[in-house]
Amino acid sequence: MAPPMLRLSYNDIHNAIARTAPRIMSEFSPDLFIAIGGGGFIPARILRTFCKVTTDGKKRNIPIQAVGLTLYESLGGIEEVVGQEVVRVQWIDFSTLGSKLKHGGLLGRHILIVDEVDDTRTTLVYTIKEMQKDINKQLEAIEDVDERERLRATTKLGIFVVHNKLKPKAGEIPADVAYFSAVDTPDVWLAYPWECETDIEEHDMLRKDNPTL
Repeated sequence: MAPPMLRLSYNDIHNAIARTAPRIMSEFSPDLFIAIGGGGFIPARILRTFCKVTTDGKKRNIPIQAVGLTLYESLGGIEEVVGQEVVRVQWIDFSTLGSKLKHGGLLGRHILIVDEVDDTRTTLVYTIKEMQKDINKQLEAIEDVDERERLRATTKLGIFVVHNKLKPKAGEIPADVAYFSAVDTPDVWLAYPWECETDIEEHDMLRKDNPTL
């Protein structure tokens, strides 16, 4: 039996992220977003509206990088099933990471990985492991031992998801990785507005039929 559908509007997502952003800034202070495509693109852009970094006395936008990973197998429309293997189709463009590129682009930063939902957690665990590989590779290139350990200590990884499904996961998030979810939900079918292939107004109207969670 299929789980009940929970239709979500753009306003639902915007408001959920707005409520969570202050906690992300106070507890993690990200200075780089890594959006997991395609579900993480819109949440990352919304989150950037509420999260700014101050440089030379001016508030500036946090840069967004994208990684392309495929786990779901589309059935057409908004229905999908979970695949068995993560396929890496796009990774970080290190040449565009700005002034901190002298340390490889990742070292010394607070890096927040953004996705729409923590479902099985397979994609998030994969992303964390691959990011840690990149960080370790960049650390190995630092010859000065003290500088290397300083950068190791100041490089932080975090995760933000709009929805965390309260269900058994395929993996665990390392204890040193910060974790933020805007909304915790039961194991329901989340119908995001950017997946709507029909009338978006009808999609929003049908939210009145959402199950009571």
